[in-house]
This record gives sequence, C-alpha cells and structure tokens, in this order.
Amino acid sequence: MGRSHGRLLLTLCAAILGLAAQLSPALAQVEPYRQHMENGIKLFQDRNYRAAIAEFEAAYKEKPKASPLFNIALAEKAIFNYPRAIAALERALAQHRDTMDEGDERTARSAIEEMRALLAHLTIELSPPDATLIIDGEEQPPSSSGTRVVELGPGVHRIGARAKGHASADQSVTVVSGERDKKVKLTLAPEKTPVTATPQPFTPPPPPPPPRPVPLSFAPQGYYVIGAASLLVPIGHPRAFPMPEANSGGAGSIRVGYRVNTPAAFDVMFQYANIATGSGHPGYQNASYTLGSTRVGLNVRLMTPGQTWRFVGSIGGGLTYDDVSFDSIKTPAGDICEGRCQPAAGVNAFVFSEVGVELDLGGVLLGFSLDSYFQSSRGISYKDGDDDIPLYSALLLQLGGSLHAGYAFW
Repeated sequence: MGRSHGRLLLTLCAAILGLAAQLSPALAQVEPYRQHMENGIKLFQDRNYRAAIAEFEAAYKEKPKASPLFNIALAEKAIFNYPRAIAALERALAQHRDTMDEGDERTARSAIEEMRALLAHLTIELSPPDATLIIDGEEQPPSSSGTRVVELGPGVHRIGARAKGHASADQSVTVVSGERDKKVKLTLAPEKTPVTATPQPFTPPPPPPPPRPVPLSFAPQGYYVIGAASLLVPIGHPRAFPMPEANSGGAGSIRVGYRVNTPAAFDVMFQYANIATGSGHPGYQNASYTLGSTRVGLNVRLMTPGQTWRFVGSIGGGLTYDDVSFDSIKTPAGDICEGRCQPAAGVNAFVFSEVGVELDLGGVLLGFSLDSYFQSSRGISYKDGDDDIPLYSALLLQLGGSLHAGYAFW
C-alpha cells in the first residue's frame, strides 16, 4: 500500500511540473516589461525625466497598454512638454481603453483638459517652405507647407530653421497660455558657397521647479493558484495498535489566494492525505491501519520581496475530517488490539505551517517547502454501546515536505 501511494505522488509531481514547463515560455516575456517600469519609476523619483521616458517607452514596446503611457505623460508634464503629454494620454484613450478603469479614464480626460488650457498656438512662416523646422533643439516632422501652426506650452522657446544651400536662422519667442495670434517668420538667406549648415546647440532656459508628482505605484497584487504534492510522516498512532512501524503517505492539495501587497497574501487550501501504517508485532505481520484526512483551511502566506527567488512561509488552520480503518488485525490466535481497534471517524481542528523557497518565472511558481500539521484527535471515535470511545490518546502531528507549482496573476 505504501508503494502505491509513492507512485501516485510521483505521477502528481510530474503532471504539475510539466504544466509549469509549458506555461513558462509564454509568460517569460512579462519580466522585461516589469524591469523597464521599475527602472523608469526610480529615474522619475530622481528627477531624471528624459531617461525615465525612455524606460517607459521600452516598457510600452514590451507590453502595449495604458500604464506606460500614463507614466510617459507624467514625465513629459514634469518638463513642461504639454503637447507630448497630451499625445500620450490621447493614445492611451484611443488604443488601450480596455486596460483602463473608469477612474483612470476620468483622470486622463481631466489632465488633457487642464494642459490644453495652458497651450498657445504659434504660426510659423518658413522661406523656403521645405526648410526643416527646429523647436527647442528638436527637428519637427517635414512638411511641404511653408506655414505651420504648432502648440507650445507657456514660456520662452527657440524657433529655428535650416535648409540645404541656405544659412540657418533662429530666434527666441515668448508665448503665454491661451495665446492664438502669435506669428514668427523665418527667411533663410541663400549661401554664396554651398555649406552644410549645422544648427548651434541650444539649451532652453531652465523652467521653475515643478511640483513633484507621485509616480504610479507598482506593488505586486493579484490572484494565484498553487498545487502541491506532499510526503507526510505520522507522529502518533491509535493507542491500542501495538508496535507501529515508521511509514509515510502521500497528500495532494490545491490553494487559491490573493496577494494584497509585497510581503503578504491569503489563500484557501483543500487537501486530501492518506497514510497507511503497519505493525511490527511478530504474530500479526500483515496488521495495518489507514488514516485518511480531508482538510479545508485558511492560510496567511508571507513572502520576501525577491522578483525571481524568494523565501515563503505560511501559517493557518481549519477543519479536517479523519477516517481510520484497520486491516488483518485478527487471526485465529486472537485480536492484536484486544477489541479496541474499531473503525472510527470524526471532525477535528488542525493548525498548518510551512517554510520554503519559491522560483517565480514570469508568473509561473515552482517551489519546495517543509510542512507540519498539528491536530486534535478527540473527534476520531467509535461507539461502544452509548459511549463514544476516542481512538487516540494525544494530539496528532504529521511532518513532511512538498513540491508545489502554480501561477500568479500579479
């Protein structure tokens, strides 16, 4: 009977680990997105806004959705580039509304309305009309029209132009919010000898220090499911069963829970365990008993902050239904238990704890833990007339180890 439980355990382990191996390649791509987002937030907090924008753009390429665009808009607004901040939010609303809740959508529309009220419209006339327009040191998209209308935030801006065979030109322009009739005319003079014009580097005047916005948080939260296969050794046996031999049994469990923040999660566990134990009595070589336990419990799961490797531990408890049966305890010579080994069943309370390590492969969870189960035994009893006779005389303890695999949606 012990060998059949061992084969069942190995089959369950292989099935769980095989499922994890199939999921891992498809989910590994989540990790670069997480890394770029976290790096971008660190750079934002250090006020290195342009570097933060580059990290958020890389995160968006890995996983196009609204969150990176929100962070890009936040960083562009911090450096007063309101047109680009508006463009990022409008892109999120147009292409990724399915990844936003109602609160996010209201916040985005409110921010767009607030920044549009600060914009000025500047009309720029270029001669020749195909000249390259440069605003604050950045080349603008080419256009065949010599008249262009651009949106700018309030303040001082450097407007320049260059064209092949012409001398470059630039000038400073000050605009205020809501201004609509401001015009700039740039006429490039032809050069006598062809010279490739190189625009002079321009550093815009430093803006006043902005209010420090709070970047989007990235604390891991979400549901998870874990399956486990365990080997358990019983400590404590029916008091009338003589000379119990050391043995172990198998258990299978499923846990479904929710991670509320980096270190803590809560889950519900369902487990079935079956342990068969023989007797070393020379007169009853085939005598044995089997303890089957069906457990339902609620656990608190604690985790260290590691992204790939982490230590995990759980503590919890619940109720267990235990069923004890005996086999080959009687021979023509007598009864090994003298009539006191009767089939018994009952409900008891138990306390569960585990400590182990876990590998997180982009959401696929693989781990190992050492487990212990403490439970009352008073509920495991049989009828003797009108009396309920407890089968055990002390608390039951089961120790062992588990392999687990699962998936996290955080």
